[in-house]
Amino acid sequence: MTAAPKIQGWCPGALRPMQSGDGLLLRAKTVHPRLSAQQTREIASIARECGNGLVDLSQRAQLQLRGVSEARLEEAQQRLAALGLLAEDAATESLLNFLVPPFASERTSALVAHLARALSNDAALRALPGKFGFLLDDGGALGLADSAMDIRLEAHGDRIAVIVDGAREQAFLADFDAATDTALALARAFLALREGREFELRRMSKVVAASGLDALAKQADLAPTPYRSHCRAASAAEIFGARPLPGEPTRDAKAAFAGIGAPSGRLHADDLAALAELADAHGLGELRLTPWRAILLPCPTEKAAQSIVDAAARRALIVDADDPRLAVIACPGAPECPQALAPTRALAERLAPLAAQLASVGARLHISGCAKGCAFPAAATLALVATAQGFDLVDDGRASDAPALRGLGANEIEDAMRARIACTTKQEPPWRTNSCPAK
Repeated sequence: MTAAPKIQGWCPGALRPMQSGDGLLLRAKTVHPRLSAQQTREIASIARECGNGLVDLSQRAQLQLRGVSEARLEEAQQRLAALGLLAEDAATESLLNFLVPPFASERTSALVAHLARALSNDAALRALPGKFGFLLDDGGALGLADSAMDIRLEAHGDRIAVIVDGAREQAFLADFDAATDTALALARAFLALREGREFELRRMSKVVAASGLDALAKQADLAPTPYRSHCRAASAAEIFGARPLPGEPTRDAKAAFAGIGAPSGRLHADDLAALAELADAHGLGELRLTPWRAILLPCPTEKAAQSIVDAAARRALIVDADDPRLAVIACPGAPECPQALAPTRALAERLAPLAAQLASVGARLHISGCAKGCAFPAAATLALVATAQGFDLVDDGRASDAPALRGLGANEIEDAMRARIACTTKQEPPWRTNSCPAK
């Protein structure tokens, strides 16, 4: 029997890096999604000179530097501090987990800053788990309705709706000035209700499932109300390529942005540095990080954005919503991750064309090196999970769910995917019958 993968329960930071199969992982952690071109250039340089030159853009919109050596760790930390990307201490760094739309309004950005200060100044909240986080969405374009964090703060007319994960049909409505206090009261209630069950109840959704929203509200001394969110989820067609910039047009031409991605968020330092140069040459000198494993570069005109897109395409980066590589999400896999039981990246590239056929009907392929499913915690139409005997295939589920097929090799995976594509398109596979997965 394969041993269960170890659950770390926290994400790497710069002050608390995580050991992996290719060295230390550390994050150039940001509170807001904006980086200047100069900051980005220096992050790329740190990745090359202190690590192995690989940079991952996480689903929490953070840049993660891979393969950092113990000998160069202090240098990397000092250089991040010079960029303003190092927290006061590791405990504070662990608290500051925010997800914000790439083009958030000034009001939302101000709320993020206020919430970050309040968190940093509350010693009791240092007991929050390392993955506990806050999402802010102002209801504008490129929204985060499909992203999950423990506590959401959404614009709701002139007020802020504070919502806990696991009960998104209810909200705690607050005036703008009281929204931070409401969010932190719910965080304290979370800590109180999980007491004695800290490992089991690591996320807000687990506490809500175990104790109920009423218990959480009572503990926080708040009253929920029925709620329907007006925030929206950005589609790939709105993210990749040269796109109109949300907001008012400029005096001379409509502003735009270039949406650039990389397979499963993996960038090389040279690619990141090149994007920084393009931001200076054609854009507005800045880059925006996103949870969609894409980087957006604001530009003064659509022509400028197209110039960046064309240059990124020459580097084999993702610039089109129809790129088959967007249909696959894969974790780093072996040997980069010590938990992984097989490589994943080459398989992701091989399966991308088939995954794209599934994606055309709203499906997604998740390839995980172990049953933790770090790269995509939600249910996927197909999940491939590495085991000592090959890959298990899960239909419509998470990496930890029971598989429909076990111990598959690459050829068998392709056969299984073709069977499911044929069933989806109502074509019977020519090589066998009754092959559609049970629903």
